[in-house]
Amino acid sequence: MIRRHLPVLCLLLIACDDQAGNDLKNWMEQTRSQLHPPPQKLVAGTPFQPFRYEIKDRIDPYDFNKISGSVADLQGGGLAPDLKRQREPLESYPLDSLKLVGSLRKAGKVQGLIDIDKTIYQVSIGNHLGQDFGRIVAITDSTIEIDEMLQETGGSWTTRRVRLALQERKP
Repeated sequence: MIRRHLPVLCLLLIACDDQAGNDLKNWMEQTRSQLHPPPQKLVAGTPFQPFRYEIKDRIDPYDFNKISGSVADLQGGGLAPDLKRQREPLESYPLDSLKLVGSLRKAGKVQGLIDIDKTIYQVSIGNHLGQDFGRIVAITDSTIEIDEMLQETGGSWTTRRVRLALQERKP
């Protein structure tokens, strides 16, 4: 039954499509005219005034003597870690992975007991540990004080004091 009426249906669809196409074109033209606002006028910018650097009464910014003097100041007055010394085993671990688990006295000297990877190390004042050039400066029954050396953005070195506190073992 549909096959008999197919040519008539095609003609109706073509007629409808032509009228719908015109309506669509008219709507699009109307919408385009409403959506495009007129261009705005640009404000004139301020004219560029070049600056001419006259050296006769000012400081020369490229004076090598001034630059080399400031580089020497950045070195921190000679404060720097000794990079030629042999590194100690505990310097390969970050400081937050080291655990102080106790202390003991030998011949009047206090030594700290540090646990890392289930191995106990004995440390004393002057030993190095941590990855920031840390050096032990004091050991008490419950803490180890460490001076670390850090490089600042300008290249100079600074120190900071950190503490390892006693970690109690849980049974």
